[in-house]
Amino acid sequence: MSTYQLESGALVIDRDDISPVAIPESRLLFAGDEFSADIFFQPLDSGINGNALNTLANPGVEIIEGPEGLVYDAGARKFRFDTSQLFEGVSPEINEVEVSFRANIFIESIVDNEVEAREVERTFVVRRPTVNIFSNTPQRLVSNAENDLSFLIEGVSASEIELRESSRGLRVQGNRIRWSPAGSETNISVYRLSESGEPRLIDVRNFEVVPPPPPRVFMRRHLTEEILSPGDVVNINDDQIEIVVQPDPAFLQDYPNDARYALDIMRISSYQQGRPPQTITVNAADLPRDNRRNQATRQFIYGPFRLSQLDSSIRGNEVRFEIQGVNRINFEGVTEPVPNNQFQDLFSLNTR
Repeated sequence: MSTYQLESGALVIDRDDISPVAIPESRLLFAGDEFSADIFFQPLDSGINGNALNTLANPGVEIIEGPEGLVYDAGARKFRFDTSQLFEGVSPEINEVEVSFRANIFIESIVDNEVEAREVERTFVVRRPTVNIFSNTPQRLVSNAENDLSFLIEGVSASEIELRESSRGLRVQGNRIRWSPAGSETNISVYRLSESGEPRLIDVRNFEVVPPPPPRVFMRRHLTEEILSPGDVVNINDDQIEIVVQPDPAFLQDYPNDARYALDIMRISSYQQGRPPQTITVNAADLPRDNRRNQATRQFIYGPFRLSQLDSSIRGNEVRFEIQGVNRINFEGVTEPVPNNQFQDLFSLNTR
């Protein structure tokens, strides 16, 4: 029988009844996590108090085999290993590495100073965190619009993820962020939260932020939907026409709540030979609109109307429409003017 030193008192047992083990906090880690394993002593004899065994004084430890950087922290009685560099030089196709180590645990009897060596062996798995992004627009982010990104990491729940966005300084608990980025670029840092709540950086993704594509503005005849070109002839009193604002199709599909448009005011000038032009201002909001047809066609249609309905003074050989502005309304109801050089803002029609 041998006597071993405890933190308080001594324990007399047979050396064959002691078996040291290294118990890791987790056997599945992600690169960047610290591997940590405590040394415990388990009794092989059911009559021995296991709690007493675990108060054995700090044993000597010799690492026989293991990855470079594996250390034993004698003060904490733990094996430690920083996994952050584990995948350096490893093929990107390899996403998981199995790590093993062996060590001798030395226990000294306080009676005869005899040292007993027992070997422990442990294996754990380190996974390369693979971040997959799901988005309403995978190729770009759009300014002043609702961008919707989800970051999925295999083996990590949404509640364990924290996202940090740079352009607005946002922090989101979870794997999904919906926001309008500022500036021309941004990045999102993806963190995994440890059991203690400590954030550990997994990945950083950079994104370009582009302005929304402009809509197309055109005039057409009602019912036939014939698009009017410069020089086309319309009857002032009989022909019904429409002004249409048509969102960019891809933008409309990706950002349906941000592809809403409204005309501002228009200047309409009529020309008669030998006379100065007559100009009136029309508020587009006063033009007739059919919301059902707008929703069905996913266009923003002003009309139909006859030129004579706008003002009885419109007459002559030519009428020019000058659209003063087109506004876009985003998902938050914020109005943003579309630059006039990005859409056709002048239309000229012959009249009779």
